[in-house]
Amino acid sequence: MQVLFTDIDGVLNCRQTPNPRKLPYIVDQKLLVRFKRLVKDTGVTVVLTSTWRYDPAGLFSAKYWEIPFQDVLPDMPDQPRRDEVLAWLSKHPNVTRYAVLDDEDDELDGLPLFQPSARTGLSSEICEGLKRYFARETDQDMRRNALVRVALNIKAMLQGHQG
Repeated sequence: MQVLFTDIDGVLNCRQTPNPRKLPYIVDQKLLVRFKRLVKDTGVTVVLTSTWRYDPAGLFSAKYWEIPFQDVLPDMPDQPRRDEVLAWLSKHPNVTRYAVLDDEDDELDGLPLFQPSARTGLSSEICEGLKRYFARETDQDMRRNALVRVALNIKAMLQGHQG
């Protein structure tokens, strides 16, 4: 089984996502179509990592928007997302390959991270990189540069993970 651990905010929505009423739990249809195509093309199992997963309204919204996910990470308060991913993986020994799709770093060093910009969300380039990764054409992930990741980690320490 190949698994894609995915965030929502900054991946399936972004700063450019139309949201005239400023509603929470919004998805950008263009990014969602791109994501669904990626899931179909790779055949991956999707595990939701977003904070939407432990808020009933967020989980309802993920289902409403038809985000294709089969499972969610365990909720481990005060632990970085990396620990939640590793806990999930320890209970699923049949996973042969996995990647994390998240705009934030959240201590994901050492894990294969594909990191879109929160300004633009899931890009075609990230999708192509994930397709090559899951096809085993490469082991290369797609992280943002080190300076940006350090800034994201400092921000997360100061204000917590925002989605």
